[in-house]
Amino acid sequence: MALTIYGSARSRTMRVLWMAAELGLDYIHVPLGFDDPALKESSFLRINPLGTIPAIVDGDVTLSESLAINLYLAKKYGSDGATPLYPSTPREEAEVWRWTLWVQGHLEPWVQRDAFMADIRDGAGDPIQNVLRPALAKLDHALTEKPWLTGNRFNVGDLNVAAVLSPSRAQTIDMGRLPHVRAWLARCYARPAAMAVRQRFQA
Repeated sequence: MALTIYGSARSRTMRVLWMAAELGLDYIHVPLGFDDPALKESSFLRINPLGTIPAIVDGDVTLSESLAINLYLAKKYGSDGATPLYPSTPREEAEVWRWTLWVQGHLEPWVQRDAFMADIRDGAGDPIQNVLRPALAKLDHALTEKPWLTGNRFNVGDLNVAAVLSPSRAQTIDMGRLPHVRAWLARCYARPAAMAVRQRFQA
């Protein structure tokens, strides 16, 4: 059974589509929006009981949550070859997981542009910046001596963090004092897979 990816490219599903492109996977794309009534139908709830996107079906595996999906796909399909996307040692694996958990907890709540968060985001103002600045400074420091988060090779950790700092989100952040983050994001989004999937879905 082919991999099926559920979710609009104008959602966190884009992260999964990017990962599939990096891995060269064939897949079926079902572009459901976050408010599509199909998400509440029993057929979809069997895939993701929360009724949210993205979600995937990969053989007998069903999975939701974009960053978890990417870790799963990278480990299953991207552990081998000359440029693996999933690390080969427990230490490197821990680093990938650390950065993935870090970005979801320390950056995504403050950079998300979801419409339903607009009032909260606009009302918070400086407090958001006070949390965001030190988090981004930590990321910048981590990139001072290496081109990628876990060493000399791009992997799923870079993709997951860069996906949270998508171009639409990054353009709202003052990157003036974050030269290493700026250069790293440029490298991430200059990858052929990133450019191809963004062109395909006009994102």
